[in-house]
Amino acid sequence: MSGETIPIFPLNTPLLPGCKMPLQIFEQRYLDMVSSCMKEGTGFVVTLLQPGSESREVIRPEDTTADTAPFYPVGTQAHIVDFGQRENGLLAITIEGLQREDLSCIHQHPNGLWVAQTERRPESGQPGRAELEELTELLDELMIVNGLSEYFQDELSSEQVMNYLIMLLPIPVPAKQQLIQCDDHQERWVGLRRAIAELIQSQKRPNR
Repeated sequence: MSGETIPIFPLNTPLLPGCKMPLQIFEQRYLDMVSSCMKEGTGFVVTLLQPGSESREVIRPEDTTADTAPFYPVGTQAHIVDFGQRENGLLAITIEGLQREDLSCIHQHPNGLWVAQTERRPESGQPGRAELEELTELLDELMIVNGLSEYFQDELSSEQVMNYLIMLLPIPVPAKQQLIQCDDHQERWVGLRRAIAELIQSQKRPNR
């Protein structure tokens, strides 16, 4: 529901609508968050950490704002679809992305948990279908490399292929966030193909 206050889970890997992601939870603030979400049937928002956020100075929770937060103010609401305990004793959950959200009134609780008010971002247009088969093959390889194949047995839509590639490809973080924030699927598709071309070109350059 738009306008509600919801927990924030900043990660180095983003989540997009229609995509699933396995997580291991070990920090107490997130263990409490997951417990509350499961008990109340609610979700949380996954946001992408900004580059260099790890080296920022720690600020007091009462001084935090959207400008001082270590993550981007646009993320995706996540719903817990599976949970269990790993052999290492850590809580394991699988989340699925619902809709993208704009974040406002961002602040941090004394226990370190970030929260914000949310407003749903609109989605429009259709992803392109040019090179879809080739990009699907690329995604299959990424799933294997990242150990995610077991989570994705069903055939994916072109939107899911696009969103998973944005999640998993080693695209520079600012460019990745620009794609996440793109509301039109056709523009997001074109931007993704451009990012892939730039990634391939960068890998061809000789190391100096």
